[in-house]
Amino acid sequence: MKMNNFIIVRNPVIQKIGLKLHNVDTSVHRYREYCKLLGEYMAIDLAQRDILPTKIETTRTPLGKLESKTIDDKKIGIVNVLRAGTSMALGMGEVFRDSPIAFVSAWRKKENGKMIADTDYTRGVKDLKDKFVIITDPALATGVSILACIDICKEYIDSKRLVICCLHAAQEGIDSIGNEYPEVHIYSVFGPNLLNEKAYIINGPGDCGDRCFNTM
Repeated sequence: MKMNNFIIVRNPVIQKIGLKLHNVDTSVHRYREYCKLLGEYMAIDLAQRDILPTKIETTRTPLGKLESKTIDDKKIGIVNVLRAGTSMALGMGEVFRDSPIAFVSAWRKKENGKMIADTDYTRGVKDLKDKFVIITDPALATGVSILACIDICKEYIDSKRLVICCLHAAQEGIDSIGNEYPEVHIYSVFGPNLLNEKAYIINGPGDCGDRCFNTM
């Protein structure tokens, strides 16, 4: 069990949002709102962990000037794992306003009895070159989709400067990423948990893409 790469986000405000995203009674409209809030608040949480690029910024005040260390948005990239990560990525973009948001369509399917990821569409990945990259995907289940995203991104970035933000992580996904990329850290509100026979997280949020966009 590889757990060195897994960090639970224990902020009680974020945990409350996480519960709303698990609740079967949360409406589609509210679900999108909470996913966006999750992205915003997790971005703020990451910012205080001393892992993101920073710069010294000076502003002119009515009585002189003020200087402080701030986040350097232009050196950060966000990866939206379609579809489930969309609202979460947009929330992160509200905090890191000068950061590009790249799109990777990574969806899992079974082939010859094995779960694999199909990445049939990408956009903006080249704009991540040399940036600190945050992958957003609410449910980290088997890990195959995010592993496919990392494989696409690593042509342009150093995997040591990449983190994953999710709502709920399964042990299988944590281990899969830990085996392939032990340097990549996973920040999750809940987990680790097991998977059921359909590779959904037990006690998890279900299909976050379907819940966001009212599809089945």
